[in-house]
Amino acid sequence: MLTRTVVRLSLLSAASMLGALLALNEAIAADRPAGAQARSDGPVLVAERGQNRARQQQRHVQDRDGSRHTEVQRTENGHTSHSTWTGENGKTATRDANVVNDREAGTRTRGVTSTGPEGKTRTVNDVTTRTEDGHTRNTTYTDAEGRTATRDAVVTRNSETGTRTKDATYVSRDGKQTTVNDVTQRTESGYTRNTTVTRPNGETGTRSVDVSCDKAAGNCTKDVQVNKDSN
Repeated sequence: MLTRTVVRLSLLSAASMLGALLALNEAIAADRPAGAQARSDGPVLVAERGQNRARQQQRHVQDRDGSRHTEVQRTENGHTSHSTWTGENGKTATRDANVVNDREAGTRTRGVTSTGPEGKTRTVNDVTTRTEDGHTRNTTYTDAEGRTATRDAVVTRNSETGTRTKDATYVSRDGKQTTVNDVTQRTESGYTRNTTVTRPNGETGTRSVDVSCDKAAGNCTKDVQVNKDSN
């Protein structure tokens, strides 16, 4: 068992720890495209915010002086972790995660339960399944009132053409649906990425990225065009 105890002495160190915590998470980052540059261009969607509600309760404690204690236990097919944050006022927040990998089935299942300082519990259940040309990922977030939000994504890759396509559907806690189509295309000097977001009211927004690098000159250029509202 790996045990870590961290004591934060200031708001600056608290912010650093929060950054480290978020870096460990989970859920959404696994759908980034291959390539270091392409990974930096993921669209930030309002529909994804529901999955971050559980962590927001922990920030109430983390943003102040206090301590964090984390235990990670390896299992036969994954790992478990338990974290407790204690604020300067004595209030605590906890996070319990259980990750199970099934190599035969090509699946990875992650369940997370977060309890805020006020005692309210939120959960995230996330299942990633490997496919012949990519993977699928299905995520369900349940808030303290029992309402759910979902995210279903299908990612396909074509190594011959150098393309990666992701189609995702987000359903908010109030039943509103948002869809995202995202295509990354490798080029001779970099890559292009075109994203289309369709909102619950039918309106669409687009984002186009063109990255080109000159290895001899040691520089890259990036052009981004955003259209927030179109029909």
